[in-house]
Amino acid sequence: MEEESAPRIVGSTLMVPLKTAVLTSHQRLVTGVLCTDAEGIVVEMDVRRAGWRRLLDLPPRTQIHWADVRTVDIKELSVGQSAIRYRLTYGDGWYVGGDGQRTYFALQPHLQEIDLQRGCTTVAVRASVLMAVMAGIGLRCVCWLMGLLFHFELSKSSLDRWVKECADQLPDAAGMAKHMHADKPITEAHFDEIFAKGQRPKRCTLVLRDEHGRIFAAREVVERDEETVTAFLNEVKTVWGITPRVFYVDGCEAYRNAIQAVFPSAVIQYDYFHVIQCVWKKLWKAVVARRKEIKARGESESVETPADSKKLLALAQRIWERRWLFLKRDENLTDEERTELLALMEADTTLATVRGFAVAVWALFEKSADVPAAREALLLLVNRPEVLPGSAFQKAVTFLQRRFDDMVAFLAHPGVKRNSLAETGIRCLRRLERGHDGFRGAAGLDCYLRIYQALKYCGWTVHRLTSGLGLPESTSGPPALVLPTPATS
Repeated sequence: MEEESAPRIVGSTLMVPLKTAVLTSHQRLVTGVLCTDAEGIVVEMDVRRAGWRRLLDLPPRTQIHWADVRTVDIKELSVGQSAIRYRLTYGDGWYVGGDGQRTYFALQPHLQEIDLQRGCTTVAVRASVLMAVMAGIGLRCVCWLMGLLFHFELSKSSLDRWVKECADQLPDAAGMAKHMHADKPITEAHFDEIFAKGQRPKRCTLVLRDEHGRIFAAREVVERDEETVTAFLNEVKTVWGITPRVFYVDGCEAYRNAIQAVFPSAVIQYDYFHVIQCVWKKLWKAVVARRKEIKARGESESVETPADSKKLLALAQRIWERRWLFLKRDENLTDEERTELLALMEADTTLATVRGFAVAVWALFEKSADVPAAREALLLLVNRPEVLPGSAFQKAVTFLQRRFDDMVAFLAHPGVKRNSLAETGIRCLRRLERGHDGFRGAAGLDCYLRIYQALKYCGWTVHRLTSGLGLPESTSGPPALVLPTPATS
């Protein structure tokens, strides 16, 4: 097969095998091939050569007639130097039925991979839609790239229409979620929200991601309140038939209350990333406040000597330049950073206290073997000498105490993870909307998300629409294009 498919010279011509989805499905329709500088490669095809009696299940002697015979050029993707198109001859086909009357038949259902209405191949349609959805670039840029890379001229309005038409062929949001749930059961829901770009006022989109990394729901809402979130989760439960046993959330109380109302037996895990983020914000304020105090002392007139003033101002500058070191993990520090951090903590005891508190918070979640051990670690935090009323440390402890059971649910329930996957889902939606400077409405997001789900999670590709649906195999090999042999010197 490899030898038959290889280019070969016969006489003064170069035989180049060409295998596309159209030629694989309709080899018997090919009547000739032209190659010109103006038009590129033109494959001439005649629809009348198809076995219409077999396709239409007609008696063997039935005569097929053609009226208004005409030609149309079907554009194809090409990665070569020349464009490829199929010059299709077709007409209005009819035959005399059993009642003696003319019966006209449609051509499009029998022309696999050819789109007569759009004047191109279905592979070209799917490729341009895939690039628009998955590449994260604007429609005008996609059209430019299609022409530059594949010799396929396309307008922005056509591409925008194709995206909507492709989405219309898919199930709705509930249908896509049910399909994914049937493929891989959804038992975890990683819950977060995104505020779309380019909207004034900004509208919130609720996002649910499962344990398999799939975004299975995204709903734009006017207000992220408990009533709205409860209605959304009720639809997921009753209409979609999805009942997660674990929810991963941030600190939004509306999420927690709605989940408890709709899924009372579900476990709620407060995402570790958001927990640490909230604690770090408070510790960050303590570092900034201490740096301001040192700088103010260096600028005051009460400093004994100019050398002391210069020393304090230099320390304040070093704290500001290295402020992120105090909340960086030990294993991520370089030798130089570790040396600098130790020097700063020796220069000021408050900075050493911030670092010690941060290490204790890490240990609470990462070294506790069970819930009682975690509670004991929290009690040690509460009793630390720097936890004074009104201090940043006291605010951090109060935050940890408020929803501590949700924060350590991973210790109490087997199989529950400490971290959520929601942030990666948010980044995915950001990529989808980036080329459009934000979707202008919920319909645009819905179209792009369903196509993304089909491509990313359901096995759809440029050459097949559903997983397991392939093209018919060719038994005689790809047809050859006859091109002029390049001149030799």
